[in-house]
Amino acid sequence: MSRKQLMLAALAGGALVLSACGSGDESGDKDKIVVAVAGPMTGENAIYGKNQLAGVQFAASQINEAGGIESGPFKGATIEVKSFDDVADPNQGASVAQKMCDDDDIMAVFGHSNSSVTLAAMPIYERCGMPLFVSYSSNPEITAELHENLFRTLIDDASMGAEMAYQAGRDIGAKKVGLLASDDDYGTGLVESFEETAPDAGLEVVDAIATTTGQKDFTPQLTTLRNKGIDTLVLLNTYTDAALQIKQADALGWDDVKILVTAGSNTPELVKIAGKDAVEGVLVNAVFDPNSSTEGVKSFVDAYSAENGEAPGEANAVAYDSFFVFLEGLQDGGKDRASLISSVADTESFELPIRGPFTFDENQGAAVDPDSPATALLEINGGEFVSFTP
Repeated sequence: MSRKQLMLAALAGGALVLSACGSGDESGDKDKIVVAVAGPMTGENAIYGKNQLAGVQFAASQINEAGGIESGPFKGATIEVKSFDDVADPNQGASVAQKMCDDDDIMAVFGHSNSSVTLAAMPIYERCGMPLFVSYSSNPEITAELHENLFRTLIDDASMGAEMAYQAGRDIGAKKVGLLASDDDYGTGLVESFEETAPDAGLEVVDAIATTTGQKDFTPQLTTLRNKGIDTLVLLNTYTDAALQIKQADALGWDDVKILVTAGSNTPELVKIAGKDAVEGVLVNAVFDPNSSTEGVKSFVDAYSAENGEAPGEANAVAYDSFFVFLEGLQDGGKDRASLISSVADTESFELPIRGPFTFDENQGAAVDPDSPATALLEINGGEFVSFTP
C-alpha cells in the first residue's frame, strides 16, 4: 500500500498511520516533540490563526492517538502544539518569533497567517535556525530568495493573482473589472500579479484602488468604480474588509455587477458579517475546495468534521497538509532544528494527505505546474460555498 493510501485509510478510521521512512528506528531521548503555531489568535483576523492552529492540532492528535511518531530518532514520541498570538501585527510577530527562538523545546514553527507579519518575523527565525513552515502567507517576497530554514506550502500571490485574473475572464466572463485592495503586502502583491495577467485573460482593469487599514466605509471607492462602468468587482483583501465591501455594494444596488474575492475570504465568517442575502452569488477563489470529490479531500473533510463537530475551512486544510512536510522531515532523520531543516530540504517530493504529490521550487516555495491550476472557483449559494459551474 502506498504512503498516500495509508494516510487516507487512517483518515477514514479517525487515526493517521504513516509508512516507516526514517533513516533509523532508534529512539531518541525525548518522549515529546514541541511545535508552535504563530498567528492572530485574537482580533479581526483571529479566524486565520485559530484555524491554522486547529489544523495542526488535528494532525498532531492523529499521530499521538496512533502511538506517536512512527519512525526516526524520535520513534514513539508524541507531539505537543503550543500557540502564540501575533494579533496580525508585524511588531508583535517579531516579538513572538524571538520568544519561540529562545524556547529550546520548540522544534519548529507553523505560521504566520499574514504576509506582513511573516516578512517581519522571518529574519529572526533565520538567525536562530528555526524551521518555519508557511502555509497561509502568500506574498512573493517571502520566497523571492532562498531562506534555508523556510518552507512555504502555499502558492504565492504572483500565481494566485494570475489565476484569479484567468478565472474572471475565462469562467466568469468579465470584461471590465475594478480592483479594490488592502494597502498591505497581501493586497499589493495580488494587484501586481492580477494587472500583469489581465491582458492575457481578456480583461480591462478600469481602476485599482487601495483602501486603508481600519477603514470601515468603502462607499466612496465603490461609487468611483461603479461610475467607471465595471462589470466585475475584484476584492483583493481578507474577509474582514471584503465582507463590509460586499454588504455596502449590496446596499448600493449592485445586482448587475459580479464580485470575486480571494482565498482569504474562503470562510463562513464572510457570510456572517456581510449577510446571506448580500453574499448570494459571490465568487470565491479557493486553495481548498471542500466539495472536491478527490479521495484526499473527502477523507480529510469527513475525519475533521467527525472530530471537531464542524467542517474544515481553508486555513485548517493548508496547515494540516504542511504538518506532514514537517513530519516527514522528522521521520527521515530530523533530531534537532538544524537536521530537521536539512532533512526537509533533501526530500525531493512529498505525498500530502489532502493535496497529494507536492514539491518545493528552488527557493523552497510551492512549485507550480502551469498546466494544472492550484486554485478552484467557488460560489456562495444559500450561504454555502459550493463548486462554481460556469
